[in-house]
Amino acid sequence: MSRRAAVVGVGQTQYRRRHSGRNTAELVREAVTAALTDAQMDLDAIGLVVGGVAPDALAGIDHVDMGSIARPGIPYFRVNTGGATGSSAFLAGLTWIAAGRCDAVLVVAVERMGHAVTAPKVFNSIFDPIYERDISLSTLSMVALRATMMIQKYGYTLEQWAHLAARNSELSLLNDTLESPRRFSAGDVLSSGVISWPIHKLEIGPVSEGACAMVIAAENRVGSRPAAWIRGASGLSDTYEMGSRISRAEGALVDVVTLRRCAAQAYRDAGVVDPAKEVDMVEIHAACASSESMGYAPLGICAPADGPRFLDSIVDGTARIAVNPSAGAQAANPVSATAMIRIAECALQIRGRAGRRQVDGIRLAVATGQGGATQFSTAVVLGAEPS
Repeated sequence: MSRRAAVVGVGQTQYRRRHSGRNTAELVREAVTAALTDAQMDLDAIGLVVGGVAPDALAGIDHVDMGSIARPGIPYFRVNTGGATGSSAFLAGLTWIAAGRCDAVLVVAVERMGHAVTAPKVFNSIFDPIYERDISLSTLSMVALRATMMIQKYGYTLEQWAHLAARNSELSLLNDTLESPRRFSAGDVLSSGVISWPIHKLEIGPVSEGACAMVIAAENRVGSRPAAWIRGASGLSDTYEMGSRISRAEGALVDVVTLRRCAAQAYRDAGVVDPAKEVDMVEIHAACASSESMGYAPLGICAPADGPRFLDSIVDGTARIAVNPSAGAQAANPVSATAMIRIAECALQIRGRAGRRQVDGIRLAVATGQGGATQFSTAVVLGAEPS
């Protein structure tokens, strides 16, 4: 990066399951006010506002961002890359600082999906309309397809994913941003009913609403503020058709080539040589336990063949790396905001402001974002010191 930058402010609403009772502007105001207060700044210091908002059809509200996120007199634009929307908005804001366009950026992501009865139909329209949409692909069957490939290729089991989901539910009890954390056992997962084999109902993150905001500042504006330095950041997109990614030389569908490559770029920028030994924490954007395990190898924290053993070490508490201490998107999945929340959680941990979910000794953390039919990937490396 041509200019060093850091996260100096984080604000989050509570994440609720459907119909929060407050309008979009109220949710945004709460998150933005908290982020600016945390950053010890006001809007006069902000040179750009970036909104991470899904298509209006998912919110059931036309131009949901214009009356809630955009601010008169400040440049504004909106970003949407499906589930990676929040992290893509973060990367977009970062480019303005790197280019010298401004010294402080406010990035905001908000989700109101619970207001739209058409949301499932919108989600199920993300696939290639000529060759793939008519074979009954849906967001859930897409996850199931990948999970089946993980079983066949790497030997994961349904019991392992059930234990991982239960472990994440336990962590959700420590996360004060969750209005209704869920706690359940591995047995509860396996008896919760199959949504699309091999995915069980309790493995899936709930439909959620809420807002997340962050302030990114150039080095000259950080001063004595507690900061999570942005050591590396990258985002990539892949071909639209899932069929073209099922099996190919550079990696199969479940090898998530885009995540592997953008993580490698972010590590290079950050000066990270061996992520398995140097990274202290990862926040993996994954709304299902099987999808979380799909992110381990692309991040370089284990070899692909060692994924099942690494998952077991996470569940039994012997893993060196803290994985999703917030409980991740399996605890709350406000789609437009969820990838930004992963970055926010890493920033909070590095700055020692994560409350009851704080993990000791976090100096280097990685957050991921995943969107569309897994064709959008982002990786952000945050550190306690600038690179």
